[in-house]
Amino acid sequence: MLFTLFTSLALVLPIAATPASNNSCTPEKVKIRPELTNMATTDKHAYLKAVNCLMELPAKTGINGTVTRFDDMHAMHQVQSKDIHIVAQFLPFHRFYMHVYEELLRDECGYDGPTPWWDETRDAGNFMASPLLDPDTGFGGNGTGPDGCVTDGPFANTTLRIGPGQTLTEHCLSRNVNEFNSTLGNETYVQECHQITNFKDFWETGGLTTHGAGHSGIGGVMADIDASPGGTVSQYFRSQSLYHADQELTTLDPLFYIHHAFVDRLWWKWQSEDPANRLYQLGGPVKQGGSEETTLDYIMTTYGIRPNVTVKDVMDIQDGYLCYEYDY
Repeated sequence: MLFTLFTSLALVLPIAATPASNNSCTPEKVKIRPELTNMATTDKHAYLKAVNCLMELPAKTGINGTVTRFDDMHAMHQVQSKDIHIVAQFLPFHRFYMHVYEELLRDECGYDGPTPWWDETRDAGNFMASPLLDPDTGFGGNGTGPDGCVTDGPFANTTLRIGPGQTLTEHCLSRNVNEFNSTLGNETYVQECHQITNFKDFWETGGLTTHGAGHSGIGGVMADIDASPGGTVSQYFRSQSLYHADQELTTLDPLFYIHHAFVDRLWWKWQSEDPANRLYQLGGPVKQGGSEETTLDYIMTTYGIRPNVTVKDVMDIQDGYLCYEYDY
């Protein structure tokens, strides 16, 4: 089982966070994250090559089932899934997680291009036509065959070793596009999020729509569950499957990262609309179903992949620890 090593790892993890924010993010240092279709073809190819590099480098975390550095990122996310989903640190953690992934691509695979995001509002309701699924400049197409295996593009015939669920079984990178679910990423739902004025309602609402659209819309390992039992929106919402999808295999599809850049961008735009009140605003439990509130001092970990940081360190994407902006 994947979680065999979790307890022993937790015992040796450092409990302190490394002070990160240092106000060193100057305008000339800000890295621009472009929407995927705005990337140069050479940058797209270099990015995809770097992701494949992570899939070949040996694992270092020691978490059971990990073989590659890409596995390390997934397993680190999975073993703490209940601490990073349906909780107030959901958005801060995934902002941190994206940054760590970006650093691995640069530091361990030599990637020096930009980190892309996916504007899902453009493709909502028609993911199959998205340039994202192009076999040359994208991430490969929809799955085929009874197991929904991806057989074209840069990740064709990829063998995954963690999952399904919490098992350790070799299986393919799978996708099963669901256009009904993909509509939850459209502009109407984005604007619904922008109308919200408090953080707790913002992350809860987006979790069931704009966040869930990419997971259940792409399907396969990005969902890792029957995300829409019965095919109705009401059942879909009641199951909270859009949150729970993240907890198993979703990070094993490289699409996860540009999808979560879309989610992060939405949060940053929301913060930027009222920075005096929203930049460091939190709200919600530190544990699923708990009453204790998450604070800015909450420590987030990547199980040794990078030093621990606090929630406060990642609230401002241009405060020194982080230094980036979205192209629009």
